[in-house]
Amino acid sequence: MSLAMLLNIIFAALSQAAVLSLVTLGIVLIFRTSYTTNFAQGSIGTLMAFFVTMFYTFYLSAQFPALRGPALVVIAILTGIILGFLLGLFIDIVLIRQSKFPNPLTKQMITMGIVLVLTGLIPTIYADVIDHPPTPRPLSTEIWRIPVSGGTFTIPVHNFLTIVIAIVVIGTIFALLKYTKWGLGVRATASNERVASMMGVNTRFITAMSWGIAAGIGSLAAALYAPSQQTLTVGMMVFMQVNGFLAAVLGGFTTFFGPVVGAIMIPLLTVFLYRVDNLWNIAMVYMIILLIVLIKPVGLFGKKIAKKV
Repeated sequence: MSLAMLLNIIFAALSQAAVLSLVTLGIVLIFRTSYTTNFAQGSIGTLMAFFVTMFYTFYLSAQFPALRGPALVVIAILTGIILGFLLGLFIDIVLIRQSKFPNPLTKQMITMGIVLVLTGLIPTIYADVIDHPPTPRPLSTEIWRIPVSGGTFTIPVHNFLTIVIAIVVIGTIFALLKYTKWGLGVRATASNERVASMMGVNTRFITAMSWGIAAGIGSLAAALYAPSQQTLTVGMMVFMQVNGFLAAVLGGFTTFFGPVVGAIMIPLLTVFLYRVDNLWNIAMVYMIILLIVLIKPVGLFGKKIAKKV
């Protein structure tokens, strides 16, 4: 394998890992504060990816032709993130809190219901273009080509920006978790919601913000991922959602950084095992994860939590 081929493989894996890390962080953020798995994370992102593409194609491009394309794409993505954030707040405040028995199982069932609703809602909202949706617009169509030993190292600028954005967003959230009052509340709620509430932490605010931020992150991930898929589909984020859960299991649901590390490992393993067998590489990755979990059920970085009875 030449150096150029190796660099291209690693960069392609890191591009996937950037999106997967965002998806995984959103899943873990909700799990740690609401003690449930959000099965609708991918569907929310897909809805916002449709919105971003349609908003850019049919409104921004027509109303502001003088602006450069990338600027309009950024505006569309930011708008999608805000709407995703509001949708996350709506799910927590209106749907989950108003349920009769708001336990973890009920929350899971609600998110499954949201998946069904959004899966039917997207084709309904975009009925006019669902069969031939416009192509998602990347942040940049430029491609950098760097000559290296054995060939050319190819860097699509959109993928490079995706990696940079993911690093900035994840780094910012980790800094907020460590150094802000909200982060302290999240960590306290993740440790024990009842005790945190007794100590004066507004756990309702914490969980609402967590749902909003997670949905916003999911919207950003889907908007950045869509251009690599060339076309929009209702099931666009299913593979990312599944791998997001697997990354959280691999890294450990009891930590915030562990699942992100898992999200980086899975694409790297996938692309390198592709060189071994291009048909069974994904299955081999899942088998490796299964073996790791069998050896260490709490994940690579997870810690077993001892509870006093």
